Amino acid sequence: MRLKKAQKEILLKWVAEGLQSDEINQRAREFCDPFEVSRRTVTHYRNTRRIDISRILAEGEHEALSAGLALTSERVKKLKALALRLERDLFGDDNQDYIWTDQVKGVGSGDIAEIVEYEEFNSAEIAAYRGILDDIAKEVGGRIDRQDVTARLVVSVDWNDAETGDD
Repeated sequence: MRLKKAQKEILLKWVAEGLQSDEINQRAREFCDPFEVSRRTVTHYRNTRRIDISRILAEGEHEALSAGLALTSERVKKLKALALRLERDLFGDDNQDYIWTDQVKGVGSGDIAEIVEYEEFNSAEIAAYRGILDDIAKEVGGRIDRQDVTARLVVSVDWNDAETGDD
């Protein structure tokens, strides 16, 4: 069977991923224009297109390293959006905030049961917000974790006091 251009391109991509012929055939059956290849065809593509495969892999690595969340600016943008959502939730508007949250608890049971309302510090959301701010600071270089080891060990041996081992 002769492969069409789109089939050859996807086959080359799958060969570059390192897939074996049975894995390729499984994917090829689900392709928009289904096809099947022999083990010999896969080997042929591996041998004759080695340079193309290297190029495809290099392009894939470059794309992965230069797009989406691989970019610091994209990660910071997402973190800032998340921080803003938490700020709106925590600080609300002028009339209300949620640093302290209203809680209700039932105490007792039966006829003597009573409902108690109280306020609780919103520690989980505050911790999450602080974590996001810390992540932003790390991303933009505001927090650098360094471990400088500058200690020096000096050993002094007095050979006159050392035992020789002769008994």
